[in-house]
Amino acid sequence: MPLPPSSETESVPQAHCPLHPEVLATGICQRCGTFICVDCRRRGRDGRSYCGPCLNKALPALASRRDRFWANLVDSLFVTLPLLGGIIMPIIAFSDSAKEGPDDFGVFLLLSPLLVLVVTLGIQIAMVVKTGQSLGKRWRGIRVIRMNGQPITIVRLALLRNLLPVWLSQVTGVFGLVDALFIFREDHRCLHDHLADTQVVNVESDRPLRPY
Repeated sequence: MPLPPSSETESVPQAHCPLHPEVLATGICQRCGTFICVDCRRRGRDGRSYCGPCLNKALPALASRRDRFWANLVDSLFVTLPLLGGIIMPIIAFSDSAKEGPDDFGVFLLLSPLLVLVVTLGIQIAMVVKTGQSLGKRWRGIRVIRMNGQPITIVRLALLRNLLPVWLSQVTGVFGLVDALFIFREDHRCLHDHLADTQVVNVESDRPLRPY
């Protein structure tokens, strides 16, 4: 949709729109650098201004809801299954050695669920920070990036995309459901994506965006 004039006008006071030579430009396309007037300016889902031809070319294609579902399922299993093993192992070990009393090895087994959780989550976080892909996302050929096309940082990933949603789920009791339902919006972004300013896109169509 056409956008109203903005402060970008000040940066191009003498420029004219190529499609409307009689009209002063109100901005610059963030992909091709063409001067654009108020009638030609289009806003992408990243909040930046583009000319009409560049609007759909500049932004990577959104990951499908199906790919996001399967990726999330694989990521959940990658964390949950080892954690269950870490919980079951101490139970089996202590059932055999309960009469002998606890020892150092028994204490280690008690801590094993925490160690397993730290390792599995650490692997996932490291993969996402490095490539934008968890194990499940790599399998489905999708990745998480910032709305401006930049890679996600570990602070934003850990705090805004994971810890904050978990805390809100505990406090409200309904955040998890609302978060999941947001995937059915047109932009395919869950509520935790909005909190972290992220989007999940197809890797093969991912292109760097033109910086300001």
